[in-house]
Amino acid sequence: MDASYNYEFLAHPKIISGKCSLENIPAELAGYDAQKPLVIARKSIVQQEGITKKFVRAFADSMVVLGAVYDEVENYAGISKAREAAFLFTERGCDSLIALGSGAAVDLAKAVNVLVSEKADNLSAFYEGKAIDDILKPLLFIPAGRTNGRESSNTMIIDNREIKSDFLYPEVIVIDPRMTSVCRSDDVAESAAIAFAQSFAVFAAKKHNPMTAAVAHPALSYLSQCLEQGLKRPKNKSTSIALTNASVVASIAYDNTRPGTTNLLAEELARATDLSVGVVTGMLLPSVIELMGKKEFPVSDELLLAIGGLDVYAAVAPQDRARKGLETALKLARVLLSFLPASLKELNVQKYIFNEVARTVAQKCDDIFSENDFAEILEAAWGRRREY
Repeated sequence: MDASYNYEFLAHPKIISGKCSLENIPAELAGYDAQKPLVIARKSIVQQEGITKKFVRAFADSMVVLGAVYDEVENYAGISKAREAAFLFTERGCDSLIALGSGAAVDLAKAVNVLVSEKADNLSAFYEGKAIDDILKPLLFIPAGRTNGRESSNTMIIDNREIKSDFLYPEVIVIDPRMTSVCRSDDVAESAAIAFAQSFAVFAAKKHNPMTAAVAHPALSYLSQCLEQGLKRPKNKSTSIALTNASVVASIAYDNTRPGTTNLLAEELARATDLSVGVVTGMLLPSVIELMGKKEFPVSDELLLAIGGLDVYAAVAPQDRARKGLETALKLARVLLSFLPASLKELNVQKYIFNEVARTVAQKCDDIFSENDFAEILEAAWGRRREY
C-alpha cells in the first residue's frame, strides 16, 4: 500500500470567512440550541473604537441575547479570571461562549468552558491527567489581534500549564474583515511568524501527511501573497483576512503533525527569557531554514509549490525543488525580519542560556536536528546583523 495513505487527521472547527461573517453567528448558535452566549474578549480589542458596536450590531435581527461581556483579559489567562468568568456564565444563565480576540481570550474561554461544563472549581485534576471525556458548551472563536497559534487547536494554557483534549476545539471559527483589521504591524509580524513556522513544520516533517500538507498549503500561499503588504498596511481588510486565514489553517495543520523545530525552540527560549513567542519565532526562522539548506536536510517538494506557486514550481527541475523551496522560504522569512529586531543580541538575550535551551529542546524533539544544531541556530540568531 502507498505510504501516503497511512495518516491521521482531525479538523474539527467549522470555518466561516468573508464579509458579513459575523451575521452568521446567530444561526450557528441556533444549530447548537443556544441563544445566550458569554463573550470573553481581550480588553485591547473592545477598547478600539467601533469594534464593540460592529460586533453587537451583528445580532440586531436575531433572537440571540448577549449574556455578558467579560473583558478582563489581555496577555495572560489564569484560573482566577476563569473562575470569575465561569461565575458570570452561571449567574447570567448563559448557554454558550464566544471568544472575541485571540491569544489569552481563547485560552480563558476554553478554561471557562471546562469549568462550567464539568461543574468544577479548578483545573488541577486535568493538569494531573484526568481526561475531558464529554462534549462541552458550544464555543465560537472570532479572530482579532495578535495570535499565539493555539486558538484553533485542541490546546489551552492556563497559568502557564497546558491541557490538551479534542473537546477543546472551537465549534466554529468566524473570520470577518471588520474584526481582523485591528492589528498593528508588530501584531501581524508575530502572528505571521507563528503561522509560517507551523505550516513550514508540516513540509519539513519526516513523515509526509497528505491531509496536513493540503491544509498547510493555503497558509503558506496566503503568507507569500499578502505578508509584505499586510506588514506595511495592517488595517487593510483584504490582506488582514488573508493572513488571519493563514493563521487559522496553519494551526489546524500543525495540530496534526509533530512539533516543529522552530516552534519548540521558540517556545523554550521565550519561556527562558520572557520574550514574546511570536518575536522569537520570527527571529529563529531564517536561522533554521539556513541550517536546513546548509546541511541539505530533506523537505517536501510541495514547500516550493505552496510558497512559489505553480509556475515557479513547474519551471524547476524535480531534483532541485526541495532546495529551491528552502530558498523561497528563506526570502519570505527575511520579509518578516524587517519588522522584528535583527538579532537576539539586540534584545539582551544572554548566550549562557543557549546550551540549556538546546538540551531541553533536543529531549523533546524527535527530529533531524541535534542538540548542537539547536545551539548553532541560537548562535546564528544572536549574532545576526541587519542585512534586509
